[in-house]
Amino acid sequence: MKIALIGYGKMGREIERVAIEQGDTIVSVFDIDRLPTSEGLAEAEVCIDFSVPDSVVHNIKTAADAGVDMVVGTTGWYDHLEEVRKWFDSSALVYAQNFSIGVHLFYRIVRHAAELIGPFEGYDVYVAEEHHRQKLDSPSGTALRIGEVLLGAVDRKKRIVTDSGSGPVSPDSLHISSLRAGFISGVHRSNCGMSPAAGPDLPWGPCERRTGSADGGASTRWTMWSCSP
Repeated sequence: MKIALIGYGKMGREIERVAIEQGDTIVSVFDIDRLPTSEGLAEAEVCIDFSVPDSVVHNIKTAADAGVDMVVGTTGWYDHLEEVRKWFDSSALVYAQNFSIGVHLFYRIVRHAAELIGPFEGYDVYVAEEHHRQKLDSPSGTALRIGEVLLGAVDRKKRIVTDSGSGPVSPDSLHISSLRAGFISGVHRSNCGMSPAAGPDLPWGPCERRTGSADGGASTRWTMWSCSP
């Protein structure tokens, strides 16, 4: 594959290493000081975006205008999703909060556990996540996705709250707590416990960037294969 990388931070560099190991070619690299253009994407068969929320919608529009398939791992732009979907007629867009296959298996485990425990009101579900202090978004896109999974499985939970303020969390709210400190690679925890009853604690992490980049590469190959004439 001929790949255009958009975002050349830690994840972008890891994707570059994995792509080259797999025999792919990086034809162009864009970053915050060099945004992509249609002309700059002319040689690319697919774009992989791990940039920042402030520029990702521009990047997606540029790829769509150039007719280039795109895989997006950047989060924080989903308020524009309905608009973005209209841009892709002749090319494809694949996006996810997390491209790790293991994390998607974890989503299913969380859903099944929540469906089992949902009828028992003595249990309260919540999400806690930890990442390194340089992570741009809080809570993480993966944590928000876990929250969406729990909302779909536990009827008494109606909304996600990410800041409990100075008071208690209401019973119909699903609380997602975030910690940003040190060099934590990424830990996500879905807990279904509440005193006085003990409940299951489902942890996931940490996940190496190499694992996520390899699974992101698999998504890129699937995009190319499924959209080829």
